[in-house]
Amino acid sequence: MANKLNLEIHQQLKQVQKLSQVQITALNFLAMGNEDLREEIYRAVSDNPALEIVREPVSYSKFGNPEEADKFQQILENQEDYGETLQAHLLHQLNAMKISDEEIELCTKLIYNLDKNGFYGSMLSPETFLPRQNPAAERALLERCLKIVQSLDPVGTCCRNPEESLLIQAQLSENPDPLALFILDGHIDFLDPPEPAKINRKLNNFREAWHKKAFAGTSKLDALELTEKSASAALKFILSLNPHPAQGYNSEKAVDSASPDVVLTISKEEGPAADDFSLGIVSGNEDCHFQIKYASGALPEVRISPDFQMDKVAVAKAQLLINSLQFRESTIIMQGCAIVRAQKNFFLKGPGHLKVLTRKEIAEDLGIHESTVSRTSARKGRKYIQTEWGLFPTWYFFTSGVSNRDGSKKISSDRIKKKIQEVLAEPGNENLSDRELCELLNKKGAKIARRTVAKYRAQLGLKNSYKR
Repeated sequence: MANKLNLEIHQQLKQVQKLSQVQITALNFLAMGNEDLREEIYRAVSDNPALEIVREPVSYSKFGNPEEADKFQQILENQEDYGETLQAHLLHQLNAMKISDEEIELCTKLIYNLDKNGFYGSMLSPETFLPRQNPAAERALLERCLKIVQSLDPVGTCCRNPEESLLIQAQLSENPDPLALFILDGHIDFLDPPEPAKINRKLNNFREAWHKKAFAGTSKLDALELTEKSASAALKFILSLNPHPAQGYNSEKAVDSASPDVVLTISKEEGPAADDFSLGIVSGNEDCHFQIKYASGALPEVRISPDFQMDKVAVAKAQLLINSLQFRESTIIMQGCAIVRAQKNFFLKGPGHLKVLTRKEIAEDLGIHESTVSRTSARKGRKYIQTEWGLFPTWYFFTSGVSNRDGSKKISSDRIKKKIQEVLAEPGNENLSDRELCELLNKKGAKIARRTVAKYRAQLGLKNSYKR
């Protein structure tokens, strides 16, 4: 039998997209935390003579300039050393209190979240310790635990900043000065300069301006005596308080706590402004806008050495590193702007005002791939956003939800859970089954399945209808 050899020619057209080395490096840098990226930069500078460091990384400080930091350091050094950490001192008192295990657990987390000054303004926001399964109950628990820690000796720790600490100390004192309480509650700028005559003039001007407003009600100042003597007494009372209650104690961090990467800082600025992501600007309302900044202080700043231009390969590698760092910065800023625009109510009003938001929505808004958003907002990542409400992990701003009946809008899972609680709390509804709850919620406009109702009910800690 003769062997036959058949040769056939087939033509195929394929479109294959491959990532270049530049893209791979840029995406790797995007996913890295500051610690890993810092090591990568130092390694690159060590291996490549075309690179040089022009600025070393600086540690996070609440002070605006080195002179203020030095003054505060001198104050700390002149304070008595109590020979124990602030955390140990607070925990010793906490363990002697008769409170629930749930309160002890959350209070312990709050205590280990304090910085060396006894505040959490530069640390994680207390909100991040809540699982958000039962928002109302968890918020009430958090408020109780904050008050517990704030009332421990030294009074006034576990606050956002020194101003809040002074107000807490004043409120917990035996005989607080009522005028001092007013000044410390959002009007501490009246103390600049700390001269009774000028403080009194500012208080009187504030009261007059208040009553000129349309529909203005009574002011707390209406019931207080506004004289230079009363202003002097209020100032004396305020000066008796300690804006840094943790002075003299050593600081301790939880063993398992990771140092977060503060990759963005978001501040509320006065005056309206149009969105401009290239400048990190997002409009707020008619009174304010938001400024989003990349916190690059934890990373060394590098450049191509002007004295080294001979080796083109080394220069090209150096430029690749710089381009990748710039891509990381611009991508993180753009995503931060998109998050602020999507969660504007949170940044205007604070925790408790998040809406449903997915990574896919942010990706579509920016015209990028969803995986790029995921690289900067993974739960296991260490990328955080510093806000006026505290420090939050990026993933905190992404929340799930269900569609309403016509599918035009999504309702957050927090709102659905709250509605389930409200329905079951009504007389006669105690024994509603999951199916009946589902039907009722669907009538109210929430497009939700029975199994989802059962899941939310279980997360709220509510038993099924047979056991209730």
